[in-house]
Amino acid sequence: MSDEQSIIIKRVQKCPHVAHGGAWKVAFADFMTAAMAFFLMLWILGGSNQEEMKRMAEFFRDPTVIEASPNVLVKSEESGRSSDSMIDMGGFKDSPKGDGDKIEEERKEMEQLKQQIEQKITNTPTLQDLKEQLKLDITPNGLQVQVLDDRKRPMFGTGVDLPKAYAQRLLQEVGSILAQTDNRISIAGHTDSSGYQANAEYTNWELSADRANAARRMLLRGGVDSDSIAQVVGLADTIPFDKENPYNPRNRRISIIVLNQQAEERLKSLSDAPGMEDLSKQMVNPTNQ
Repeated sequence: MSDEQSIIIKRVQKCPHVAHGGAWKVAFADFMTAAMAFFLMLWILGGSNQEEMKRMAEFFRDPTVIEASPNVLVKSEESGRSSDSMIDMGGFKDSPKGDGDKIEEERKEMEQLKQQIEQKITNTPTLQDLKEQLKLDITPNGLQVQVLDDRKRPMFGTGVDLPKAYAQRLLQEVGSILAQTDNRISIAGHTDSSGYQANAEYTNWELSADRANAARRMLLRGGVDSDSIAQVVGLADTIPFDKENPYNPRNRRISIIVLNQQAEERLKSLSDAPGMEDLSKQMVNPTNQ
C-alpha cells in the first residue's frame, strides 16, 4: 500500500455579479420628501398661535373661496360670521392699505342689514312663524339670505313659481331693508330632486329660474331698485341645502346674496369673459342647449 497522500483539487466557478436595481432609491427619496414635509408642517404648527390655526383650519375646510381672490375672509368661531382676518395666498400683489378699511366697513354694513332683517321679522307678528325658514349668514361673498321651504308651510305650491301670500310678504319685507344698500344683489332658485316626467320640457331648471324671477319681483315691490339686481339664476337641485337628503323640503329655497365689492367684481369679470354670456343663458334655461 502506498504511503503517498492523495491530492484533491477544488475548482471554484465564479458567477458573474448581478447588478442591483435602483428602484429602492426612488422609494427612499419619496419617503425622505414626505418626512421632510411632515416635519415642516409640525414646525409651522408649533410656531402658530390659536388664531392662526383656526384660520388655517377654515381654509382647508372651505378652499373654494380663494378661487378668484388671493385674500380669504375667514369665519369667527365665536360669532359665526366672517371676520376681517385674511390669509394671503400669494400670487397677487398686496392690496393697498385702504382696501382693508373698505372691507371692514362693508362687513359692518352687511352685519347691520342682517340685524335689521332679524329685527323686522321678530317685530312683525304675521312673519314670526316664518322665522325658522329664514337663514341669514355673512359669507365671503356678502350677506346671504335664504328663504327655506317647509313641509307644513311651503313657500311655493308644488310645481308652481308664484310664492304663497305669506312668502310674498316675507320677500317684500326683506326687500324693504335691502333697498337701503347700494350693493348689488344676486338671486338664485333651488329645488329638491323631485323631478318631472321623463322627456318633460318644463323641468326643475325652469322651475328654479322662474321662482328666482318671482322672488326678484317681490324684492322690487319691497323697494329694491331694478338696477341693483346683478343676476337671477335657476340652479335646480345642483346645490342642495341638505346634501344627505336630496328630497328634503329645505332644499327648495330662494337664495339672495347682497354682494360685497370683491364678489361683485368677480361676477363682473366672469360676465365679461368671452362666451360667458351664452353660459349664463344656459344656466337659466339649460334645455335650450
